[in-house]
Amino acid sequence: MKTTIVRFRAEHAEAFRGLHRACLVHYALPPASKAEEERILSLLQAERHMAGHLAFRGDDPVGFATWGFAFPAGSGISLVMKELFVAEHGRRMGVGAALLSALVEVAEQEGCVRFDWATDGENAKAQAFYASVGAPEKPKKSYSLPRQNFQRFLRRTKDAPG
Repeated sequence: MKTTIVRFRAEHAEAFRGLHRACLVHYALPPASKAEEERILSLLQAERHMAGHLAFRGDDPVGFATWGFAFPAGSGISLVMKELFVAEHGRRMGVGAALLSALVEVAEQEGCVRFDWATDGENAKAQAFYASVGAPEKPKKSYSLPRQNFQRFLRRTKDAPG
């Protein structure tokens, strides 16, 4: 069966909701609240700050990628993939590669100078997949600030030099 990649549209809301829930389970994260799910869907629908592509095998949603644009990226703009998720039943069928290819096409159409993404340092399966498709690795360090630490962080940065 062929994998079809489509840009997220409102009629894909339930397919995305199911995949998003599977993604949270995969990463052992708590479920999103109904309000947070609705906010994510509304941002995807508006393509405000983020966009997404879904992968289907027949009518079965099997994966998604979320992305946005970032500046600066050298002298231009980059497309940055935030998440690539393929449901267990869609793995090893070319779904991840098809999603990556679709985003490279978007980056090319949009005149981006780069396509960037990252993976957790301990996610060996994802790293092996990216290596298998010839993705060049960049040595970068990532930082992530959970919401519960926002205020403490703000207090510290106000007192920080430079």
